[in-house]
Amino acid sequence: MGSSWKRVGPAAGAMVVAMLAAGCGSGDPGSRVSEPFIYEGYSGEEWTGHRRWAEFVTMPDGVKLAVDVALPAGYTGAADSATRFPVILQYTPYGRSSYNPATGEVPIPPNMQFFLRHGYAYVSVDMRGTGGSDGWINLFDPAVRHDGKEAVDWIAAQPWSDGNVGMTGGSYVGWSQYAVASMKPAALKAIVPNVAGWDGFIGRPGGIFWESFIEMWSALAYSLNRSSVFQPFPIPPTPPVVDEDGDGDILDEIPVDLDGDGWLHDDYAWPLENGPAPRYPDSVARREHHYLRGVMQHAAHPNGEPGTFDGYRVFKPLRFRDSRRIGDGLTPPDDNWAWFPDVLASGVAVLHLAGWYDPFVRSNFELHATMAGKLPSRIIAQAAYHQGISPAHARAIGIDSADQARYARGILVEQLRWYDRWLKGIDNGVDREPPVLAFVPHDGWRQESSWPVTGTAMTKFYLDSGRTLAASAPGAGGADRYRADFTHSSGWGPPQDVSAIVRANAAIGRPAPVADTYFRNRAFMFIPPQTPPYRTEADAKALTYTTAPLETDVRILGHPLVHLVASSTADDGDFFFYLEDVAPDGQAILVTEYQHRAGFSRLRDNDELIPGRPGIDVEPELPWHGFARADYDPRVFAGGKTAEVVTALYPTGWMFRKGHSIRLSITAADWPTFELHPALSPTNRPGDPRNVTPTITLHRGTGSGSYVELPIVPDRGDGT
Repeated sequence: MGSSWKRVGPAAGAMVVAMLAAGCGSGDPGSRVSEPFIYEGYSGEEWTGHRRWAEFVTMPDGVKLAVDVALPAGYTGAADSATRFPVILQYTPYGRSSYNPATGEVPIPPNMQFFLRHGYAYVSVDMRGTGGSDGWINLFDPAVRHDGKEAVDWIAAQPWSDGNVGMTGGSYVGWSQYAVASMKPAALKAIVPNVAGWDGFIGRPGGIFWESFIEMWSALAYSLNRSSVFQPFPIPPTPPVVDEDGDGDILDEIPVDLDGDGWLHDDYAWPLENGPAPRYPDSVARREHHYLRGVMQHAAHPNGEPGTFDGYRVFKPLRFRDSRRIGDGLTPPDDNWAWFPDVLASGVAVLHLAGWYDPFVRSNFELHATMAGKLPSRIIAQAAYHQGISPAHARAIGIDSADQARYARGILVEQLRWYDRWLKGIDNGVDREPPVLAFVPHDGWRQESSWPVTGTAMTKFYLDSGRTLAASAPGAGGADRYRADFTHSSGWGPPQDVSAIVRANAAIGRPAPVADTYFRNRAFMFIPPQTPPYRTEADAKALTYTTAPLETDVRILGHPLVHLVASSTADDGDFFFYLEDVAPDGQAILVTEYQHRAGFSRLRDNDELIPGRPGIDVEPELPWHGFARADYDPRVFAGGKTAEVVTALYPTGWMFRKGHSIRLSITAADWPTFELHPALSPTNRPGDPRNVTPTITLHRGTGSGSYVELPIVPDRGDGT
C-alpha cells in the first residue's frame, strides 16, 4: 500500500507508523487522534495477560453450551483496576477454541489478546450441536439465535461483566451476529461481522450449485463436530470443558479412538449406557463423559436422532429460493433476510468487514446500504479473500509486505474504535465519519459518505466486432458464437487433494466428489490463493472482449453490471462473467466476477429479498431474479428464442491504469467450482460423451446489444 495509507487523511504518514508500533495508547487528551487506522489518546493497552476457564451454560431446553471465558489480568494502568469488563463474544460452529496436542495449552487467538490488553473480556461459545456443546442443529438453525440471546443475557448477568456486550467473527460466525441481534438482547450494543454469510440463496449464487465449496465445507464441519481432524486444514478439535478426573490434564478427557480411524462416534454405543464403558488414555473411569456425550449427540443414530445436519445433503436439493430443506422445512431466506426487520429494530451498531474477493461481499454491501440511516452502520472493504490475501497477490495490486502487516493491524484498530464507542461509551467520533472505507487497488484507501458512491457515473462498454469492448455504441448489429467448454475453471494453483473429503463422505454414506482435485479461487474459502488471479491462460477457453489501451486512469468503485443478449442451441445454460485488467504485456488479472443461470432471466424487485415485503427498501438497487420456482424458465432459449441476461458482478474497487485495457470474459462453465448445468451434463462430468454441449450466440448492436456497465468514480486525491 505504501502511500495508499496517506490517502485516508492528512494525519497519516509517520503517525500511523508510530501508532502501530506503540499500540493505541492513552495519553494527553489534547493530543487525541481518532480517524481511520489512527487511534491515539483514547484507549491504552493497560493489561498484560489474561485468566481463562471453561464452563457449561444450560439453555431453557436443557442443552448445555460449552463456553470459554477470558478476563484481562496484569493491570498496569494508573487508575483503580476494573473488576467488571465490557465483553466481546464469539459464537461459533467451528470450535470455541483449540488446543496444542503436545502441551494441552488452550491459546487465546492473537486478535482477542489485543482486545484483552485493552480491557475487554472475551467469551467464546460453541453453538449447540458443535464443538464441546450438547445437542444437534440444522444449518443456520433458528435455535442458534435463541441460544445466542440466552448467552448474551447470561454474560450480562455475570459479576465480571459490566453489562455491555459486543460480538466478533467471520463467515458463519458473522451470520450468527446478525441472527443474535435479531433477538434484540438488551446487552448487545455492537457487532463486527467479517465476510459474513448472509445470503438468501447461499448454496446457489446466481442460481448455480456451488459444488466444490459445499463439498469441502460439509466435510470440514462434519469432521470438527465429531471431534476429528480434517487433514487439509489440521485444526485440533475443541478442548473438553470439564476436567472430570481432576488431574489438571484436560486432554485425557478425550476418549480413546478404539479403531484408530480418527472418529469417536463409531467406537461407542449410543446411549453410552447401552455398551461397555468408554475408555480413556489414563485408564481412569469417568461417570458423566461430557465430551463424548456431545460428540455422540452431534452424530446421527439409527434410533432417529438426526445429529448435526450434513451441509451437502441440506443444500444440494434446494434448487429454488422457495424450496424447503430437509429437517425443518425452512426455505433459504427463512434464516437470514426474514430476520432482517428485527435486526433493524435492535438498534445494534454494526461494523461490516468485507473483502473484494470474498463470495459474500454483495450481501455485505446490501446489508450496510439498507441499514444506513436506520441504525449505526459502517463498512470497511479490504482487498482480501475469505481468509485474507497472499503476499504475492498483495504485491500484484500495490501492497508490499510491510504495508500488509500495517493493513492487518489497522483493521484491528478500526474494530477497537468501534467497540470503544459502543461498549465503553468513548466519544471517539467514529460514528460521525464517512461510513464507507474502501481500498482501491493501485490507488489507495477512500472514505465515502454513501453507497453507491456519490458522483458515480455508470458507464457502458459495448461488446463490439473484433472481440472489442467499445466506449460508444456499435453502429451496426452483429453476433459472436461460442461453443461451450465445460472444462473451463476459474481456479488456479496449488491443487487441493480431495482425499479428506472422500474419507468424510464415506463415514456418512455419501459418494466421493466428482473431481479428483480442487483449485483455489474466490469460492475456495478455506485458504487464500497463493498467487495472483491471472486469467491469461483461462481466457483461451472464454469469449473475450477487450478495450483499446486506456488513455487515462479509470477508477471503479461499486457494482459492475452485465447486460447480455444471448441465444443458444440448448434450451437453457449458465454464464460466467469475469472483469479483468489486461496489462500492456498481455497479462490479464481478475478484478471481479459473477455467474448466472439464464433460465432465471426475469427481473424481480430486490425488496422481495425480505420475505413478506415489510416495506423496507433494500439498497442498492441491483438486478435480482427472485430464484423461486415460478421465476425459472427451463426453456428460456428453446425454439431459437433470445433472452436478456442481466446481473450484477460482485462489487469491487479497482484502478485501471493508463495503458492497460479492460476486458470482459464470458464462459459457460466453471467446473468443478460450480456444478455443470444438470440438463446439459446430468453426470456433472465435463468429459461425459452424453453431455449436450451448446453453441451460444451473443448479440451485439445499438438497440438490442450486449454491454458491461462500470461504476466509474472521480479521483479523490485527498482521500475524502
